[in-house]
Formats: sequence, C-alpha cells, structure tokens
Amino acid sequence: MNNERVVGMARVQERRMAQPRVKRSELSTPAEFAGDPIVWAAWLYYEERMTQEEVAERLGVSRASVVNFLQEARDRNIVTIAVASQHLQSVQIARELSSRYGLKSCVVIPEGHDDFPIYERIGRAGARLLMDILEPNDVLGVSWGRTVLSLSAELAAAKMPGVTVVQIAGSAIGTKEFSPELCTTNIAYRIGGRCVNLHAPGIVSRPDVKKLFMQESSLVEQFKLIRSCTKVLFGVANLSDASTALRSGYMTAEKIRPYVKRGAVAVMSGRFLDADGNTVLGVLDEQMIGLTLDEIGEIPERICVAGGVEKVQAIRSVLRGEYATILVTDEPTARALVDAKD
Repeated sequence: MNNERVVGMARVQERRMAQPRVKRSELSTPAEFAGDPIVWAAWLYYEERMTQEEVAERLGVSRASVVNFLQEARDRNIVTIAVASQHLQSVQIARELSSRYGLKSCVVIPEGHDDFPIYERIGRAGARLLMDILEPNDVLGVSWGRTVLSLSAELAAAKMPGVTVVQIAGSAIGTKEFSPELCTTNIAYRIGGRCVNLHAPGIVSRPDVKKLFMQESSLVEQFKLIRSCTKVLFGVANLSDASTALRSGYMTAEKIRPYVKRGAVAVMSGRFLDADGNTVLGVLDEQMIGLTLDEIGEIPERICVAGGVEKVQAIRSVLRGEYATILVTDEPTARALVDAKD
C-alpha cells in the first residue's frame, strides 16, 4: 500500500473519530413516540416510507445507527413483518403451476377487489417482471393484445439503450387494443431502447402476395432480427366473439370457423392452437406475416401474460404446448389451471 493511501485513510479515520456520536438519550424524540428513538425510526421508515438515509438525517444519526434501530424495533416486536396470507396462497399456487407445466417461473396476482379490469392488473405485474428480467443486450419480441398493451403502458421509465424491441406480427387497421406497433413503441420508448416495427400487414389477401412481401430485402433483414429474439412477450385469446382478434377486425368469425372445426381453442400471436397445444393450420397461415408458433417456441425466454377464467382453456393449450417459459396470471385462473384434469 503506498504512503499517500495510508495517509488518506488515516485522515478519514481521524475525521470519523472527531465526529461527535449522538447518544439515544440525547436525541430529541417527539412526545408521541414516548421519547423512544427506536419507535420514531420505525415509524419514519415503515409508515412514512422514508429511506434509511432520510431517517438518519431526520434523527441526526448515521445510517448504520438507523439500521441498528430498525433491527432492535423488530427484536422488541415494535415492528412485526409478515407476508399477507393471500400473497402466500398466490406464491403456493404459482409454485404448483410452475411444477405442473414445467415453467421457469410464474407470477400469480391475488384475486382483486378493485374496479380495475383483470388485464390491467396482470399488465402491471407483467411490467414489473419484465423490468426485472430484461438484460442489456436483449432482443425482445412483442406480440399484441389488451394485456400486452396494458403492460407496455405500465412500464416504469428506465435507460436500457442496448435493448432492441421488435414487432413479431404484422399490423392491421383495427381498434386501439389490437395494435402490435403501439405495444412495441410503448415498451421501447419507456426503456429507452431501439424500436423495430414490422412494416407489413398482419394478413395479406393471397399466399402469393405474402411470398412477394417476404422476398422484399427490407423484410428479409427485419426477419433476421426478429428470429434473433432472446425473449418474447405475448398474450392469449380464446375464440369467442368477445376475443381481441375478432373485436379488432384482424380476423372474422367466418375466417376462424374452419380452425374451430379442426379443434382450435386459442389464438397466440395470430396463430391457432388446439386443446393439447398442437398447431392448427389453415388458409390464414398462408397469408399471415409474422413469426410462426415453431419459431416462437425456439426463443429462449417466452413470457405469456394472460388471465381471466374465460381464458383458462386457451392458456392451458399454450402451457401444454410448452410455448411459455414464464406465465403472469391471476389467482382464480391459476387455480383452475392447477385443478384441470388431463
């Protein structure tokens, strides 16, 4: 160790020793805390949501003292910390769901007692999860749906310029909730990443038109990027008249009917699945521009955000087909998925 560093460390130690230490008895604690700085520190930290640094400044002590105060508050049972039972139940169901369907992880939100739609609540949970798992050089593929759109709007602002966000299904003129390009743009904007929208229709008029599109040099380059996704985010729709795919005008009941006759129960990124998770093919597949189910299944991390008991069969088909490695859903849906018989 060089002399300059030794001298510097000595000076730091001298300054620390020179600072007067505040004794608990010398703290001017507000009367409502019965003169106990431990109770005061606990109140500021747990009830007023101050940081430890802010509590230290308010009390006029070091952050280390605050840490000790908070630990003593727990030791003296001034503060008791417990996970609410409903959250424990959600964790248990999530673990059961992961085990049954071979998921890498699962987030189950407790049953809501507010007025927010289920897709908004799942979207918020999905946004938090996405921020936790995104890595600096990820290529994130994004599909469409109400829940995906809600997730994109709930993301906290961040700086992840190394992340590329790509649209994996073509576009269409429809409702706001069916807007692949809006989902992609929202996510890229909020994380400060690169946005690559797919400049092509989701469904073209004829198979030969699709073939011409796919030969365009710009689309060839885009699909090279799309197929390099490290993570993909998608929702799931059932085939009822209320599903997003039908409401948006992206598909019609007439075009979907042949798929239903072949056993389709779910739509994932515009592609159809039967109850066992097998791909159901038809005329539309020859007209769709976007990743196929097989291509999505090759992406390392696949995040499905979907819920609502009316979607249980559709979500189950996605899980049985092993298209999701991570699931974000709600408690009633999770229970139904765990209890479902093969």
